Amino acid sequence: MRPDSFEFLKALTEAPSPSGYEQPAQKIFRARIQNFVDEVQTDVLGNSHGVIKGKARPVVMLAGHCDEIGFMVKYIDDQGYLYFASIGGVDEQLLPGKRVWIHGQKQSFLGVVGRKPIHLLDPKDREKVPQIHTQFIDIGAKNRKEAEKHVRLGDPVTFAVGLENLLGDRVVSRAFDDKVGSFV
Repeated sequence: MRPDSFEFLKALTEAPSPSGYEQPAQKIFRARIQNFVDEVQTDVLGNSHGVIKGKARPVVMLAGHCDEIGFMVKYIDDQGYLYFASIGGVDEQLLPGKRVWIHGQKQSFLGVVGRKPIHLLDPKDREKVPQIHTQFIDIGAKNRKEAEKHVRLGDPVTFAVGLENLLGDRVVSRAFDDKVGSFV
């Protein structure tokens, strides 16, 4: 892969874009395609299109989407923990211990998904998959008031992982299933 293509793929996959919050990824997409198309269009829903004008038939459309699985802050408790809802299909049992980015109005910052500690669970509850409503994000806030200085209800949340190399010429990243179509 050409270095400039790799950098585009990296920027696209690392741009936070849970469904409904795709603007950062769309901005990167529009900037990349502008030199390859006759016209860049964005509709009222935020969808971006590159148009190459011509008379040849058939007309072909390449489609991809820039959203990703994520979360939305829905409640802040008295201890400053953030409770959240999923945006897209999430495997709830994989969440505890995951680092996440909370994308606030002014900046993004790290948090970690937590749950009731295993040593405090009843033996029968240890065998159950922790449901999303029982999990929370710890941002290090002392209390609700401190958390509310940085977080608002509705703020989007994404996994804190980026594009990384595997063995050989393979790579892994969050949101590949969605954004690779836009990359092509």
